[in-house]
Amino acid sequence: MELKSLPLFTDFLDWYKKTSYKLFSNIIEKQTKYFESLRPDLKKANMKISLREYLSIGVMTTVLSFVISLALTLIMSMFISGFSVIARIMFSLSMSIMISVSTFLFFYMYPTYVVNQRRRSIDFTLPFATLYLATISGGNAPIKTMFKILSEFEDFGEISKEAAEITKNIEFFGMSALDALKKAADKSPSEEFKELLWGINTTVSSGGDLSRYLHEKSMEFMQDYRRRMKEYAQGMSTALEVYITVVIVGSIFFVVISSLMSAFGLGTSFVELIVISQFLTIFVGLPLISIGFIFFLKRLSPLRK
Repeated sequence: MELKSLPLFTDFLDWYKKTSYKLFSNIIEKQTKYFESLRPDLKKANMKISLREYLSIGVMTTVLSFVISLALTLIMSMFISGFSVIARIMFSLSMSIMISVSTFLFFYMYPTYVVNQRRRSIDFTLPFATLYLATISGGNAPIKTMFKILSEFEDFGEISKEAAEITKNIEFFGMSALDALKKAADKSPSEEFKELLWGINTTVSSGGDLSRYLHEKSMEFMQDYRRRMKEYAQGMSTALEVYITVVIVGSIFFVVISSLMSAFGLGTSFVELIVISQFLTIFVGLPLISIGFIFFLKRLSPLRK
């Protein structure tokens, strides 16, 4: 069960949003011009919140993080011997400022992160979703029915959500199918999906063959998908060669050379230093680099939804 589905959590979020807006909206109002770049990202991230509300929540959370971290670091500094009162205050202030600045930066960057995640998810499933739409359109189904069926197929992830939004705008808000497509295209984080929606709009408006257009676009998207997969396979092969050569072979070479050096009897302290460095290399450095390498490959993968 997701936290957002819990009534208490939802009530807390509503209270937190209202409190933040009440306390900081007047201050934020004069500063929103410096954060206008966030407005389209909030829209494309499908975060149903205004820029002023979002900034109010960000400021509220930043202030709370500063106060809480200041109190905690002051308490922690009391257990550190050798610190003067001024040193403890300076340490607590510096840590609190760093944490609060990081908190605000997180809020500033989060919408862009969500947009990129949605774009990757849409681009990943777009070739298959377009082919699915082409199959449905072969029976001369209206646009409303096409996207309603697509919305019920949840395996398409974000595209299914976009289709559900289009269907809702048509059925509940009385928008025409073409207007609903235009609205979805304007807020879509994916340029390819935006191009598809505008293409459907133009084809229907001009009386063209929608089924033929969707089949051609699905073939185009599939070819691009195969190209990305081939490029990723080649890049992964090169990255694996670098990883094996530099990390694995380099670690073995370091252990062998350091072991030979310790055999020359350079002193007990030097031998202990070599043993510690070997331990850190094998049991700390190598696993951390390997984990980072795995995340790097996963980040670049076109298969990542």
